[in-house]
Amino acid sequence: MSDSVTKYFEMMEDGKVPDIFESPDGGKTVTRRPFGADVSEREVILHPQREVQELKKRAYTLLAKYDEDIIRMANKILDIGE
Repeated sequence: MSDSVTKYFEMMEDGKVPDIFESPDGGKTVTRRPFGADVSEREVILHPQREVQELKKRAYTLLAKYDEDIIRMANKILDIGE
């Protein structure tokens, strides 16, 4: 038996059912559902590139709304928190 099949059965014995990841549109949208679950239980997962695009939009909004001094002060406050 292959290592991946053995690992699958070990996970099943431990009660850790693996998720199924699907992309019906070639990678633009990714969905996840528990193994053996109906397709109606799929959860849409944002593509990592889309998450980056959303962060960029929000950052540009911040830059447009506040001046440089305020943004630099906020950055210093974030650095202090680390």
